[in-house]
Amino acid sequence: MWTYEILKKLKVSISAVKAPPNSPVSRQPTSQRAQPSRWSTKMLDCCMDMPVCLCGCCCGPILACQLAKKYGECCCQPMLPGGLGMLRASMRQRYNIEGNLLDDTMVAYFFGPCTLCQMAREYKLQSRKM
Repeated sequence: MWTYEILKKLKVSISAVKAPPNSPVSRQPTSQRAQPSRWSTKMLDCCMDMPVCLCGCCCGPILACQLAKKYGECCCQPMLPGGLGMLRASMRQRYNIEGNLLDDTMVAYFFGPCTLCQMAREYKLQSRKM
């Protein structure tokens, strides 16, 4: 609204400001998003961080709940069917890591403890960067 008032004060007609209806677009919008990266550690690098590894293997639900809370999600999300895969997908999207939802779900289903440890290590590394 204020733009119209400024133009009115400058005595510029609105039709002079608008582009002709059939004029071609001279510049296409581009995305400024960075290229997708990879996970900082591999899924089977569980022994890289022994406290996380032990907690993930012996007390998986506790590590899952702690990770979900730190990440800002409900503590129960990883306990729901498909919840760990969804948390992994959310983490992958936030940190711009390549992959897709099907891979996240399958990896979480078949390699739950290893996936959980990888996600905990990734969260630790990413939170140090910020």
